[in-house]
Amino acid sequence: MFKVVSEPTFTHPVKVMVPVDGGHVEQTFKTKFRVLPLDDEDADANEQSERATLRRAIVSMSDLTGDDDQPVEYSDGLRDQLIAVPYVRIALMRAYISAVAKARVGN
Repeated sequence: MFKVVSEPTFTHPVKVMVPVDGGHVEQTFKTKFRVLPLDDEDADANEQSERATLRRAIVSMSDLTGDDDQPVEYSDGLRDQLIAVPYVRIALMRAYISAVAKARVGN
């Protein structure tokens, strides 16, 4: 049986490959996404449309720490700050698309 949900959301880990001297370090945080209706998704995969899609899709983020290793609370400003970092934006888009695409394939 399929459950009809008016505003579907899901939480997935986001794996970010953070550039460091000589390579990358994988860091992870959790993001709660809302599923965007197909007619709301931008078919154009440019940076501005990715930013707009992520602003609409991200509900919250957790498991984030600052430079002082203290927890950082989610806010829309923090969301926008992280979306502006290229490797974080790529990781967020991959997590969202992977989760939604897998659901589409399975349905």
